Amino acid sequence: MNNELTTLTDYIRDELGYDGEIDLNTDLLEEQILDSFSIIQVAVFIQEEFGLELDPEELVRENLSTLSSMIKLIGNARS
Repeated sequence: MNNELTTLTDYIRDELGYDGEIDLNTDLLEEQILDSFSIIQVAVFIQEEFGLELDPEELVRENLSTLSSMIKLIGNARS
């Protein structure tokens, strides 16, 4: 989990330019850290970085709105 957390946090900071605090359960959409375009960028990044193929049904707000939900998504996709 720590590796995924670091990788996702670094991506949000480096690629999307966010420099504030990010908690595991911060709603990244509600806090306007991510928007509808950047959430797609994050989904593509997750697939490429972790070598996963996510089903369209998995690409929903519930799975991509927080770091903890993204980490859970990655874990589920690996199993």
